[in-house]
Amino acid sequence: MRDTEYRFQFTPDVNLAEADGTLRLSLLAAEGLHGEARVRTEVTFAVDPVRAEICVAGGGIVTENVVQIYTSLLTHEFGREAFTVRRDSRRPATAAVA
Repeated sequence: MRDTEYRFQFTPDVNLAEADGTLRLSLLAAEGLHGEARVRTEVTFAVDPVRAEICVAGGGIVTENVVQIYTSLLTHEFGREAFTVRRDSRRPATAAVA
């Protein structure tokens, strides 16, 4: 499975605590679609206040749904110009075969 990482970079006028709260609301909405256990096991996130960035990572439809919900809510809450989002696909490390 390929993991995908979405990096949300915010402008200085965005309150990062509010953006974090919006992410948590997005996770709750995704739980309504997929169930709490599936969201908790398939989606990870990290908040970097120094970079004014929130990273959401995982693989599959659950992560895609969280990111789509989050992007929509951010756009309505802060506006299109308040953030950018960058998608990065990466392969998980595989064990070496002896």
